[in-house]
Amino acid sequence: MMEIRARIIKGAGRLFYSRGIKRVTMDDVANEVGMSKRTIYEIFRDKTEILRASVDFLTDENRHNVDAMFKESMNVMEVIIKILRYGLESIDVVTPMFLEDMQKLYPHVWEETIKKGRESAQNQLQELLDRGKKEGLVRSQINTRLVSRIFYEQLNLIHSNEAFPVEEFPRKELFENMFLNFARGISTREGVDVLDRLLDEIH
Repeated sequence: MMEIRARIIKGAGRLFYSRGIKRVTMDDVANEVGMSKRTIYEIFRDKTEILRASVDFLTDENRHNVDAMFKESMNVMEVIIKILRYGLESIDVVTPMFLEDMQKLYPHVWEETIKKGRESAQNQLQELLDRGKKEGLVRSQINTRLVSRIFYEQLNLIHSNEAFPVEEFPRKELFENMFLNFARGISTREGVDVLDRLLDEIH
């Protein structure tokens, strides 16, 4: 049963993120995962419940991936570069239509997602900044909890078409500028040097 549930969550997620939520029917989900609607309804009450599970799965997956980057990197600047590249790749996965549908049609799910994401992302980022302080790459005087919250809320503005119209500010360019400006702002001189060296190696 758990395998079937996982198939539905992953398959529905692929459809939601690529097409938007409104355009995806339960028939679409059934076709995507290769099973009957009856089977799906035995596990999930409705489309909203599948959406919640799909978003939770993506959130957990992102958290685990960032944890792995943290463990595998030599220093905090390596982690930051890996998160930047991961974020740029992830932007292509989720269409703006998905985010618009979430905010307009499923506001409760959107609010739940933001709340859960805020706590998880803030804890991860705070841990990252504390590590950076110990390595001498992040400025010792910053309030890591406050800065973590500021950065999380700032990143959420990427999804605001009112603040940043997508036709004027492409999402990848917006994300990269927000991320790198933040990274340089929290860094010591040594941290900036390490960050720039890593960026030069990528380019």
